[in-house]
Amino acid sequence: MIEHDIDKDRLELALEAAGLDLWENNLVTGEVTRKAIKTYAELGYTEAEAASLVDDMFAIVHPDDIATIKTTVSEYLAGATSQYRCEFRLRSKDGAWIWYANYGRSMDCHSQGQRFIGVTFNINDRKNKEELLATRELEWRTLVENSPNTISRYDQNCRRLYVNPAFCAITEGGKDALLGKTPTEHPGGENAARYEEKIRMAFATGQNIEFELHWMGKNQQEFCTHIRLTAEYDLNGVVTTVLAVGHDISEINSQRQRIHEIALHDPLTQLPNRRFFTDRLQHALTICSHSGQHGALLFIDLDNFKNINDTLGHDIGDLLLQLVGQRLTHCVRAGDTVARVGGDEFVIIMEGLSEVPQEAAHQVEAFTTKIMASLSQPYQLANTNRLSTPSIGVTMLTDRIKSIDVLMKRADIAMYSAKKSGRNTVQFFDPAMQAAIEQRASLELHLSQALSQHQLQLYYQAQVNNMGKIEGAEALLRWHHPLNGIINPADFIPIAEETGLIIPIGLWVLETACQQLKAWEADTDKASLHLAVNVSPRQFQHTDFVEQVTDVLNKTGINPTRIKLELTESMVLGDINEIVGKMQALKRLGVKFSMDDFGTGHSSLSSLKKLPLDQLKIDQSFIHDIAHDCDSAIIVQTIIAMANNLGMEVIAEGVETEEQRNFLCEHHCLSFQGYLFGKPTPVDQFEQILKHSTMRA
Repeated sequence: MIEHDIDKDRLELALEAAGLDLWENNLVTGEVTRKAIKTYAELGYTEAEAASLVDDMFAIVHPDDIATIKTTVSEYLAGATSQYRCEFRLRSKDGAWIWYANYGRSMDCHSQGQRFIGVTFNINDRKNKEELLATRELEWRTLVENSPNTISRYDQNCRRLYVNPAFCAITEGGKDALLGKTPTEHPGGENAARYEEKIRMAFATGQNIEFELHWMGKNQQEFCTHIRLTAEYDLNGVVTTVLAVGHDISEINSQRQRIHEIALHDPLTQLPNRRFFTDRLQHALTICSHSGQHGALLFIDLDNFKNINDTLGHDIGDLLLQLVGQRLTHCVRAGDTVARVGGDEFVIIMEGLSEVPQEAAHQVEAFTTKIMASLSQPYQLANTNRLSTPSIGVTMLTDRIKSIDVLMKRADIAMYSAKKSGRNTVQFFDPAMQAAIEQRASLELHLSQALSQHQLQLYYQAQVNNMGKIEGAEALLRWHHPLNGIINPADFIPIAEETGLIIPIGLWVLETACQQLKAWEADTDKASLHLAVNVSPRQFQHTDFVEQVTDVLNKTGINPTRIKLELTESMVLGDINEIVGKMQALKRLGVKFSMDDFGTGHSSLSSLKKLPLDQLKIDQSFIHDIAHDCDSAIIVQTIIAMANNLGMEVIAEGVETEEQRNFLCEHHCLSFQGYLFGKPTPVDQFEQILKHSTMRA
């Protein structure tokens, strides 16, 4: 500040350089010895206007600020303050209000006595910024106070400096319990220390940090909050506080967990699904590898589950699956895993079995016995008790097997072996099973190509009357594999049935047989021959069976009475009305029907009576011991008598001796087929046999 002997010229130069305006008053006389000319000029006034305003400064001061100036001057002169400081607004010539500040002080000057000297400078920008900051602060406060998010501010010791009402409302003790406390002090919890670590990290790095926090609020309510930490800086760029904004994602987290549960669990049974099961199996393999202990994988399939779905409906089928899941869950030990991997297929992973292979296998056997007993108990379904049995395949987990796919394949193979063994049983995987499965898969693949590659051929076995004359033949399918030679029909016909290949193959057989009959029509010795063609149940049940046969007859142009379709007794177990309808439709065209292997099935006499059959074929199993076994003889006699009484022809297959033929003739069976009259042969050989037979006749 200015002292008694101050160099005013140097002061003026300094103020000029700083852009400040110097003013001076005589406190005794009130004379204005220096005027703040720059200030007036800045406000747009001329020197003349400024000179007139000096004498009445308050003329351009904002009315609200006049009292402030006077009070400030009075307090200074009274010694209440050591320096005069005042901020006020002045009206510019264009009418705008501009903020200025006066800083002054009184002093004794030897030449001029007591003086009041000071400076005036424009503070309009600063005041505008302060007003803007004040407005923003108000807006921020309003936003924060009314925000549904939890908002808090922390110092470097992780203590709260501020908490908003939303945070207080859901925390035990509210504002008083939160302020000045760290997260570990209140509300505490196992994740509080982690929260403080994040706060310290924000102070150290100045970076924004986001994370999720699980914590306990008022009344033990659990929250999951997404928290964003923002570092707050002072004017020097130093982090002074950290602001924490938390958004409640408890519902989102709950939904996320639910989605996770759905992704890993079967929605029907609530058991782990295939994805979860795969993870658990990988874990079990790791445990076996590290511990040396064995484990086991059980593959469970319900026997004849499709029948329950078809007869009782899918709702009842779903209920059965739920009940099976519950029973399996009750059977397993702690640490074992039960999962549903699709349809009526369940799997169980057993862990922690003995290190000794035999002991581990015995443990599994005891466990599967328990499962079989539980699942074989009646189920309350559709207001009645129903039985459902399981077929179980087992493969052991050892440290030698690392592949999940290999284990699943082995358990699956063992399960199908249990199915083939009669169902309702348990089978452990054996390498021979896999070899058989692979052989079957190879056979299935090659069979799918056999028709297009012309590997299939018809053989013909003669059918003769009691005079020894060949009246026709049965067309029998043979497969000539280019590498494996002739494959037994018993090996590939079941595969064709299961895969559906029997439908195109059966159609080819029928068409080929009809083409052969057409070729024979040109030869008088062969024109009267008939052919018997086997029809599989799956082929007969096809919706277009009648149309397919009709098309073949029309295409080949044969006499339909020369073709005989051989059906099996198992076919009668279906819809009898539908069966009769199809047979009648073809009989109207002239086609004849024979029941093959009669006596080996379960057809009733009432069903037999309804079928428009032309012939019964006695199964060769009864013919083999006909001369030595009384039971077989009685059965054959009964079949012959029944057929004759029903007006049907009867033919015996598997006739190999004269003794058998004589017995059949004595009991009025007058048609035969068997090795006594010739084996199945290709058409050229059959025609040679036919030629010699005709010449002898």
